[in-house]
Amino acid sequence: MTHGSMKFFFLLITTVAIGLLGAAVAGAAEQPNQDIINMVIDALKSSDPQMQSGAIAIVRDLPGPEVTKALVQELPKLPVVGQVQLLSALGDRGDATALPAAIEASKSQDESVRVAALRAVGQLGSVADAGLLADRAAATRGTEQKAAREGLYRLRGPEVDATILQSLLAASPAVKAELVGAVGERNIAGAVEMLLKTGKDEDRRVRLESLRVLKIVAKPQDMPALVNLLLETRNEADRGEAEKMVAAVAHKIEDKARQSAAVQAVLPNVKDIPDRATLLRVLGRIGDAGSLPTLRTALGTREAEIQDAAIRALSDWPTAEPMPDLLKVVQTSTNQVHKVLALRGFVRLLGLESDRAPEQTIDLYKKAMDLAGDAMEKKRVLSGLAGTKSLAALDMAAGYFDDVALHLEAESAAVRIAPAIVAANPQRVKEVLQKVIQGTKNDTIREQAQQIFSQIKP
Repeated sequence: MTHGSMKFFFLLITTVAIGLLGAAVAGAAEQPNQDIINMVIDALKSSDPQMQSGAIAIVRDLPGPEVTKALVQELPKLPVVGQVQLLSALGDRGDATALPAAIEASKSQDESVRVAALRAVGQLGSVADAGLLADRAAATRGTEQKAAREGLYRLRGPEVDATILQSLLAASPAVKAELVGAVGERNIAGAVEMLLKTGKDEDRRVRLESLRVLKIVAKPQDMPALVNLLLETRNEADRGEAEKMVAAVAHKIEDKARQSAAVQAVLPNVKDIPDRATLLRVLGRIGDAGSLPTLRTALGTREAEIQDAAIRALSDWPTAEPMPDLLKVVQTSTNQVHKVLALRGFVRLLGLESDRAPEQTIDLYKKAMDLAGDAMEKKRVLSGLAGTKSLAALDMAAGYFDDVALHLEAESAAVRIAPAIVAANPQRVKEVLQKVIQGTKNDTIREQAQQIFSQIKP
């Protein structure tokens, strides 16, 4: 067939198909006749990509199960590219007549065909196909796993959610983790009770996935149960994830003054030191101002683990309010680890937005530099200083250019500060950048400084 005749053939298919579609919509025809079906199939078999694509576009809209049956019969006979395109079109048609063919194609030797088939199963399948998709998601990786997961998430039908929940406890660990993930993606109502069980599963993948999904589906009224799950979590690494989960759900509470209420209610009755420390860290993640008195009291206890948790909680705070508490720890604590943690927290909070005057902020950074015990901690302070966009911050950074241990961090801070203040202070910025360009040993920093310097007008 010549190029011209192929174009004519494609136009003929399109014209006839449009006429049939119009007739079907008008009620004059229920099914396209066999001739148009044969034309489409011939186009699919063609080696011409334009004709194949045109036929696929038509396939999506031709009405009737007879069309689906005819296409399904041709599916295995097509080349790989044609199978992938046709599976996509069959999925879009939404006719479950094609489901058995899609399931069979999901066993293909070719990965691209399997991927397209799994996507089609998700579009055409029902509750009966949830197990297949979960199994394939658990057994595969990469694009194929993604297609199986998306298929599981897209399955329609009133019984799909209930079946996923019912299948959870008896599933193998890998499949169970996939089903838990589907609970989150589908946002299945009433799943919290089941997730509280899987959150204590023997398999760590299942536990961690359950904690992740609880962030999504749990509601404020579930907070007491979530706090109990946190306290029942014995694995230290899992506890960190459970702390994040409790804090995430707490933040769903509209009244910010009540976000830590469930944690505060339990804390007085918890005597185990690791458990108390866990709850204190959660208070820091939540950041409810009503928790500050509790954390300040914990700073004064004798137990080092409790003090550690309180320092970490205050260091995580969403506002600068605990800065004086952390500064006091740095200045008075005899525990070197606590001093370092508190200083890092102080510098972090110092970088948060505030209504302090720039000079006052720089005074606090200077105080932090004086309290920093070694070069490593001084570098952290300079890194924090880089977020302060003021002339005073630029001058402070420039003051460390000649420090052998700190010059790179100081130069980097200056280059990061410069763009924000160059409009108001072009001459001083030029002077500082020129020093960086001439003195730095780092090519990247020199290039960044040169780029900013070249844009400053004389």
